[in-house]
Amino acid sequence: MITIKELAKELGVSPTTVSNVINGRTRKMSPETRKKIEIALVEHHYVAENRRENPKEIRLVSLDFCLGEKRNVLTDPFCGALMEAVIENLRDCGWYVVSDAPSGEEAILKKLEARNVEGAIVLGYEPEKCEELTMRAPKPIVFIDSGDGNYDNVGLQDREGAAQMTEYLIRQGHQRIAFFTDYQENSVCNRMRMEGYREALRVRKLPFLQEDIYSLPLDRHMRNEIIRKFAREKAGRVCTAAFFVNDLFANEAVGMLSAEGIRVPEDLSVAGFDDNIYARLSNPMLTTVRQHPEEKAYEAVKMLMKRLRGEPVPVRSIHLPTELIVRDSVKNLVSVR
Repeated sequence: MITIKELAKELGVSPTTVSNVINGRTRKMSPETRKKIEIALVEHHYVAENRRENPKEIRLVSLDFCLGEKRNVLTDPFCGALMEAVIENLRDCGWYVVSDAPSGEEAILKKLEARNVEGAIVLGYEPEKCEELTMRAPKPIVFIDSGDGNYDNVGLQDREGAAQMTEYLIRQGHQRIAFFTDYQENSVCNRMRMEGYREALRVRKLPFLQEDIYSLPLDRHMRNEIIRKFAREKAGRVCTAAFFVNDLFANEAVGMLSAEGIRVPEDLSVAGFDDNIYARLSNPMLTTVRQHPEEKAYEAVKMLMKRLRGEPVPVRSIHLPTELIVRDSVKNLVSVR
């Protein structure tokens, strides 16, 4: 089996150049060089050198959750479902998972230096830092929900999903819709969902009002105070609907609104995003936007396996579709006018 060094010598390039093609780091490389190396990899049936010959040695992939100050990551329905699906898909390929919530770039790189950690799947990393991390990493990385750039990423049609939900609320007769984001306002998902909300308002020629945007902090008690203030000042009187950036916050809000005498959906319509267990446990059950963490896991593992096997695939970002799920938490105002 040919090695990177042998292939580099045969082609008259450096081993680093060959490694960069294998790991998708080709932005500064000429198309001719990249193509020459990719063809040679296929002709030689190259298998990544870091796949060990010892059948008793466990081959690992690092699964990292980069979610800032968020705690109890694995009890989050999305993260838990994603991890379960990553484990299952990797097991089918002969790999196992070591998981962490690393504090930064150096922590991610340190794990990748381990002999039997052969690659990484990283959720929620800052888009402006992804390319640098990919360039520094000695092994392949596939990102999830980390924007678009010169790196592999599996994302979601967040903007389209939020626009679809906002458009649905408008069609139900809601002209003033509050939007509740979370403390990570600048994360890719939050930013795209906000853009979708704004775009739907623009298309319908409705004003975007900064006063209708609420940022919900990490601390639950502080979130509750913001919801109480909204309930007393705007809910059902100024705003007839509230769109939450995730189902957890929407579920919490339904309970807090009820405690303040605001009925959902009779007084205020509430919508979420994700379609996880919180949407189905809410009373009433939430109208929401469905995403499938299992599909993200499947695509991320498939992409990483191609890198580990040395297959000549282009660096790319894919965006999985969403689905509008209509339940009982939104009132049709048009039919009652």
